[in-house]
Amino acid sequence: MSQNWTPRDYQVTAAQHALYNAGAALFLSPGLGKTTISLAVIDALRGAKQIRGTLVIAPLRVCYSVWPRECAKWTEFTHLSIGVLHGKNKRDVLNTRHDIYCINPEGLEWLFAMLNGVKEWPFDNLIIDESTKFKNTDTVRFKAVRNAMPRFKRVLELTGTPAANGLEDLFGQVRLLDDGARLGKFITHFRREYFNEQRHHMGFSIWTPRADTADRVRAKISDICLYMSDKDHLSMPDLIYNNIAVELPDAVRSAYKKVEKDFFSDLGISAAHAAAAQMKLRQMVGGQVYGDDGVVVLHSAKLDALEELVEEQSGEPMLVAVSFKHEADAIAAMLKKKFKIDAPYLGGGISAKKSDEIVQAWNRGDLPVVLAHPTSVAHGLNLQAGGHTVCWFTLTWSQEEYDQFNRRVYRQGQSRGVVIHHIMASDTVDGDVLAALQGKEAVQAKFLSQLKRKAA
Repeated sequence: MSQNWTPRDYQVTAAQHALYNAGAALFLSPGLGKTTISLAVIDALRGAKQIRGTLVIAPLRVCYSVWPRECAKWTEFTHLSIGVLHGKNKRDVLNTRHDIYCINPEGLEWLFAMLNGVKEWPFDNLIIDESTKFKNTDTVRFKAVRNAMPRFKRVLELTGTPAANGLEDLFGQVRLLDDGARLGKFITHFRREYFNEQRHHMGFSIWTPRADTADRVRAKISDICLYMSDKDHLSMPDLIYNNIAVELPDAVRSAYKKVEKDFFSDLGISAAHAAAAQMKLRQMVGGQVYGDDGVVVLHSAKLDALEELVEEQSGEPMLVAVSFKHEADAIAAMLKKKFKIDAPYLGGGISAKKSDEIVQAWNRGDLPVVLAHPTSVAHGLNLQAGGHTVCWFTLTWSQEEYDQFNRRVYRQGQSRGVVIHHIMASDTVDGDVLAALQGKEAVQAKFLSQLKRKAA
């Protein structure tokens, strides 16, 4: 049953920003209602007959769950027709008149090929939900949208983490908003204008922002990019971080050091080998690695720490982040043996229907532990009703995934203080990853806080 929506003042401000700018971005913390705000914008433009229809590009799970759910939730928007361009019926959906068409980035090539030669597209308003998916200007998805931009009267971008991995992330997103008017048309020119180049011995360049880069970029984009923080507009519970240190067994420590030496002592090592090395090191600290004949078990230090943490929870639900499927399998086996807990997994290969069932069970409080891959859970899921504890068994290098994963629990509607645990092997790659995450977060937090003050 739908309910009436009474927008808060900040939501009115955000909607007005999107309506007043044909190319606009809403950098809103998760939980501030960016989907509902967007629906209000769509409805206003539709009522004023300024648009034919809206194309929403979003992660697949968000297409299927978030947008249809929000349309059905609020009485003001139940009249909006919505179709998902995915699966065997996607051509029929495209040929049916809808107010909103949702598609995931991977489906764009198909969509634009289908519309090739069509004089009037069924949509002329574009919303990119989680716009960081288009930060890389070399990707097929970015180029497809860029080439299609003349077909759209308006574009609105939504994300809570616009510069998770640094200020370079902003270029592609802003490029789609203004066709290069503010930051330029080419990433190479943008880098040379705002960054210092350092050549790495592996053959690639590292670009570091200059002292005035944040100020200059902010001044360029503040008129079309609006930032709002949940801390400013919502009453949020405490957020606590806790590092749980574990020690590698001596034999594993020796093997770990040998891998480090073998991979990194040669200055001529390729970037691909370096990536393979850090992945193997991350697997080693987790306790298992992929071998020629399957998974090889090295130690149980992290599993033992997780076991103690589950015991301390005394049945309180906990969301556990894993980076490798074999970790999820090992954890699930331990939980079954030690606690008779059947822990479901949210990750690759899990259908949208099964995922929704797991999410609903979690939010009912029926699941003491859920295992999840950060890529699969980073966007679109509201998990705050089911628990207030997150544990990272293995950290991700992506600050966007890290922040968004934690925000599944730490968001509007969470009534208890949230604890984020990191299980970390001492003096290993775990410390490097956490330091990188904290460094990236600091850059983004400073930039966004300044952007907020500029807009005030």
